Amino acid sequence: MSGMRQTTSRGGSGFTLVEVLVALTLMAFVLLPVMMGLSQALISTSESSITAAATSIARDKNEQLKALVLGSSSGFAALASQPREPADLRPGDSFFEVEVTVETVRPDDSQHSGLKKAAVTVYRANGDHPVTTLTTYLMPFGI
Repeated sequence: MSGMRQTTSRGGSGFTLVEVLVALTLMAFVLLPVMMGLSQALISTSESSITAAATSIARDKNEQLKALVLGSSSGFAALASQPREPADLRPGDSFFEVEVTVETVRPDDSQHSGLKKAAVTVYRANGDHPVTTLTTYLMPFGI
């Protein structure tokens, strides 16, 4: 038995199962917060894009209301609330709905010639909560 020797050489390459498990655990602890942050960034970007599109729709509708008032002498008198209806940046998307609420803030009088408040509210289609609201005050001779 003197000829048998036991060696504990690793051979220089490869990892033990314990080393691999420790490395995977450390990687999981590092990557988990990174992935959560990336996920939140994507959600935030998506919400910002939706808000920007809704704001663009509200501005377009607001410009239509201003054109109605400035376009004719009866435009201011015809300015009225409008129920929710589909409104999108691209025809056929049906992602948004727009509603116009018009209130007379100050009735016609000789001193001020009337004042109306128009609120353009944009919702996601079939949604209950507005994405954005744009409020403008209009007078018979413009803003």
